[in-house]
Amino acid sequence: GAEEGSLCIVTLMLTGRATPYLHNGVVYVGDEEHYAVPQYGILARSEVGFLLYEEGVEERMPGSRLKTPSLPIWVVCSQGHFGVMFNTNRELLRNYHAERRFELHYYTCGGSQCQMSVDTRQEESQSTSHSEQDQAVISAFSNIEKLVHTKWQDARIQWIGTTQFI
Repeated sequence: GAEEGSLCIVTLMLTGRATPYLHNGVVYVGDEEHYAVPQYGILARSEVGFLLYEEGVEERMPGSRLKTPSLPIWVVCSQGHFGVMFNTNRELLRNYHAERRFELHYYTCGGSQCQMSVDTRQEESQSTSHSEQDQAVISAFSNIEKLVHTKWQDARIQWIGTTQFI
């Protein structure tokens, strides 16, 4: 379908090979009655990555070759909306300690932008109460947070200058 075509264009631009499969390497699909058919996914790590969040669609999750590119730049797709996310430190993904706390910039295709601080340190989370306005901001950003969590699973996200995005 159209979504598969979009993924093919994204993988072509990022890796030089068009494929709708986002997993690492080749996976053979078949059963005892049919020959196993190869599904060619991402064969090598790319310079720019890809993160995808679609509610209820776990089988389309990108593999580590797309999630961990050479540069800290990702084309992103959240619920069908494309954008780009990046960090200005080229060494971010080469140093485990740099990934403990860092900032990400997010730009949508529509020209909106926001910045967030990502903290992957495993500390006790502090419970805080939020005002109604804070809840609206949290709700507006929940899909972006879920997108970030596809790469940094338990990260805490703090928004910086959110009014420009909403």
